[in-house]
Amino acid sequence: MSALSYRDWDVWINSTYYDGRTYDGYFELTIVGTLMVPQTLEYLAESYEVRQRQFTRVARANPDIVRQTMHTEEGNLCLRVYDRLDTNADLAGLLRSLNSFLEAVGLATDSPLSSQKIRFISFHEGKLLVANRRSVGRGMAFELEERGTASQKLAEDLDYYLDHTDSNLVVGRRHYMTGMQLLGIEDAVTGLLDAAYMQFYQGCEALCRDPRGSLEPSKQHIAALQLPDSRDLQIIAHQVWRVRHKYFGHGDVAYNLEANLGQASAAAVARQVLVARYLCRRLIDAQAPSGAHLVREMNLAFGQACAAFMGSVQQLEEDFRVQFDGRTSKIYHANGQEIEEYTLA
Repeated sequence: MSALSYRDWDVWINSTYYDGRTYDGYFELTIVGTLMVPQTLEYLAESYEVRQRQFTRVARANPDIVRQTMHTEEGNLCLRVYDRLDTNADLAGLLRSLNSFLEAVGLATDSPLSSQKIRFISFHEGKLLVANRRSVGRGMAFELEERGTASQKLAEDLDYYLDHTDSNLVVGRRHYMTGMQLLGIEDAVTGLLDAAYMQFYQGCEALCRDPRGSLEPSKQHIAALQLPDSRDLQIIAHQVWRVRHKYFGHGDVAYNLEANLGQASAAAVARQVLVARYLCRRLIDAQAPSGAHLVREMNLAFGQACAAFMGSVQQLEEDFRVQFDGRTSKIYHANGQEIEEYTLA
């Protein structure tokens, strides 16, 4: 289930006409033309007119009129909804209701309808409202010391990445790179941040080599690697597994609703993708010949700044803290024996 449907919107209003009056016109819900969307919008434009969120049967045989109805002036796909705009209305509530309506239409037509821009165009006054869906800002640096590590790894680890045929490592690397690619195009549609998290998580499962992907055997595998930061990595793994089960899998409805309460809760869950990414990358590099690991600094800005996750437990308890139950993590020795417990604050 998608955890992060919450997004803020950047809104422009025509202040000349935002004067408390109500205007007749139509909303344009600009829609990303992914799987089956163009055919769905063409069907709707040919067969229906949408007035006040209700579908009325029409018959549009003229292809030019159909194209005009299903496209904005810029040529982007859209669903046109004839309605009235009350300039006293709560804008946030209006945008939520329009997106809920679009989601319902998508469910009814079995089509992934998702809006990136909403405009209201008055019949007489023109454009009165423009709202753009705010993306999750991403920043990825390439610091001087990271470039040095990259040079070392190109010299010493390239053949390891190229020729190593260990199945778990191959699968883990594939998941990692897919997750990175999904993060790169998250602006396109809602849900790719969630998908990226799952790719990193699945990479961790493969790299930890437990056939069931269970947490405790996975932490024991991390311990057996005898890495200098083994304790921290086990605690990080504990959070990654628990967050996955509470926010990104198994249909935990209460946590899904909590994630979308507002900007702060959505941001806290969004940041977890950086934690999962760190662990996956760290496990990929665990046995590289150079002994060096490279996790380039990456930031997410969900309406507010967020530091890069660099692998410390303190970060898990501060900037990367998120609510989940079962916060006590067992810590294992390289021989597989439990040696302590740590409870995340």
